[in-house]
Amino acid sequence: MRNTIDLKTAPRLVHYFRDVDLRGNSRPGYVPEGFPLHCRPDDDQWSAGFLLRVAVRFQHLWATYGVRDGKKTIQGPQPAVCFSAFNLGDLIAVRDGFLPLDEAATQFALTLSIEVAEKGSIQRFAPASHEGADECDGAGCDVSSQSTNPPEWRWQYLGDYARTIDRLESQGVEEASIPGLELTQEQWSGLGVVVPDLATARVLQYDLLLLIDRGVVSATHFDHILVCDKLPATIAGLHDYEVQSAFSEACFDFKSCMPVSTSEAGAAEKDFEIRVVNLDRITPKKPVKESGGCWLWFQDNTHPYVRALITAGLVRPNKRGRYLASLDELDPGRDLRERQDITLRLAQELKETYGVRSTYFSVLHSQCADDDPAYSGRVWGGGYYITPTPEDDED
Repeated sequence: MRNTIDLKTAPRLVHYFRDVDLRGNSRPGYVPEGFPLHCRPDDDQWSAGFLLRVAVRFQHLWATYGVRDGKKTIQGPQPAVCFSAFNLGDLIAVRDGFLPLDEAATQFALTLSIEVAEKGSIQRFAPASHEGADECDGAGCDVSSQSTNPPEWRWQYLGDYARTIDRLESQGVEEASIPGLELTQEQWSGLGVVVPDLATARVLQYDLLLLIDRGVVSATHFDHILVCDKLPATIAGLHDYEVQSAFSEACFDFKSCMPVSTSEAGAAEKDFEIRVVNLDRITPKKPVKESGGCWLWFQDNTHPYVRALITAGLVRPNKRGRYLASLDELDPGRDLRERQDITLRLAQELKETYGVRSTYFSVLHSQCADDDPAYSGRVWGGGYYITPTPEDDED
């Protein structure tokens, strides 16, 4: 659970995610008609945890007009992404059912250092008093105020918002550009993630490793996952070094599974290839009725055997986030359903030997793992699907 983070020398900003009732009058001005199939929100509710994972997997913080009770809290023509000062006390208060200083605080958030934020054009924003409200022209407004509310920072979206939304409606979330802050840009390096518990930390671990394994971000782009359940009962009266220690103790080391030696990778590669060769050799061929690509889909991207195969180059994540092992030793001239059956037998062997779960994944009439129509065997949850809460991982 330990990680080295210096809060004292690197004060942070935080973007909180909230539960969204799509039937209420505080929903965003634009609501996508649907998400890709690996996103599984509730019909009328988007939980804060779901929205955090969507932001990470789709690599953007969406810019909005901050609609609350049917009114925009961000005036002017351009939407924005809002941030607050990061405060451990607020996380502890929310966790324990008390009122935080920042009413926006939740246990689902992304954080970044103030130094990084300022270099990335995230500006401090002070709400105008009623006398000067007409002078504020949007998210970039920076005026003095006697308000006692916690200070706020905003990143203003400068693109053509209406045109971008039109493209989203016609092309879908996966294909069109998202109007918002692109999290994977190198300038935002050092991002932190806030979650309530270890179960949520582990599904976010899947998401962060996926971005790293796909080469979308470096291994240092996301710095830590802070677990609110691991924070102390209070930080009142603690010295700075004690607050620092409490923070570090509450961080989940999501990168601990990544280091793999050359010998471990080589042994896993040899083991995997021998198993595929043997299954291909002992299985009689049947007439070909269907063609297409077939892979072994691993559902845990932290398992030592899977990490070794990733290092060896045999396992790669596809665009949507499935970790797929190439079956190069399996005769591609076999019928597609026959290869699926062989892959299931391979999955059973690996489960019995290493305790790792997997199944087949196939694409009809295509060798591209990102194409459709795609099919798979039984799935036991894991991190691939983006759901409102972490799924139970049961047989």
